[in-house]
Amino acid sequence: MKKNIKLFFTSLISNNAAIDAGRKKPWYAAIILFFIGLVLSVVPTFSLEMAKHADKNFKTTTYSLREALTMFSEELAKDEHANDMYVIKQDKKTSTLANYETINYECQVNKAFFHFVGATKAEVPTKLEQLKALKGSYIVFTSDTVYFHIVDPNDINTTKLEYTCVDAYKKVGKDDFRNAFVKSDDLQEQQNKTWENWKGLIRKLYNQTRVRIAMNQLLVICIVNVGIYLIMGFMVWVLTRGKNNPYRMFNVWECYKICFWTGFSPALLTCGAGFLLRNFASTIFPLLLGVRVMWLSMKSLRPDGSGYAAN
Repeated sequence: MKKNIKLFFTSLISNNAAIDAGRKKPWYAAIILFFIGLVLSVVPTFSLEMAKHADKNFKTTTYSLREALTMFSEELAKDEHANDMYVIKQDKKTSTLANYETINYECQVNKAFFHFVGATKAEVPTKLEQLKALKGSYIVFTSDTVYFHIVDPNDINTTKLEYTCVDAYKKVGKDDFRNAFVKSDDLQEQQNKTWENWKGLIRKLYNQTRVRIAMNQLLVICIVNVGIYLIMGFMVWVLTRGKNNPYRMFNVWECYKICFWTGFSPALLTCGAGFLLRNFASTIFPLLLGVRVMWLSMKSLRPDGSGYAAN
């Protein structure tokens, strides 16, 4: 037991120990390290994506959205819009809680137009094209999706924020949009409180989309990292195929087991470095694994047999 633990920790930095472990230890040990390494390599990207919240982008400036949403909420709270939202589909699996087809409200703030539009799913492509042509910010409500497109009031050709919130109403109640408006004699207080309510709604709306994006990224990175493992294992096998290479006796499966043992330390480093180098979290593991395998090939699997002592 102690020898196995020592070999495991030694293999994190020693190529010879990784080769020994890959060749002599049970196949399931390599498979376990492969899966653990795969999980460690995707933890930073998945965690960073799940930590994103749409309302964080409004901490420094709101691009006049605060004022526009206050005006829209005030309009929405009027009695004539009391029946604009209703349950259009509800069963054991889904509960869609909004329909804004009767609302088409436009307001101008700081000389920039904000469009709040309701649409059916079929109308969305046409509506979005029309709204983009109007050169302003817009929010489009459909039966299950909310589209946010916010431009800079000082430069309407510059898009500052853009969200597509799918399955938007799973966590937002029937009257939450109407109830977001907070009436007050103090305009500043009215805007601030209404804006805080909307930030909470924006966070809830984006939650479903955030999970979907994170899962899609997780799937893509897992596929890429599995591919890197397979390529590096194959490379170890190819680099030992020389006619006079003393490591020619390594078969394909042994080369892959060596790669799985070798890949655990890059995965461990990725799990830590990915949180520090956020912009490169998804590329750190392929880079480190490639470097480790090249190092192993040049130092321990030299064609002259001066590296690893095969037996």
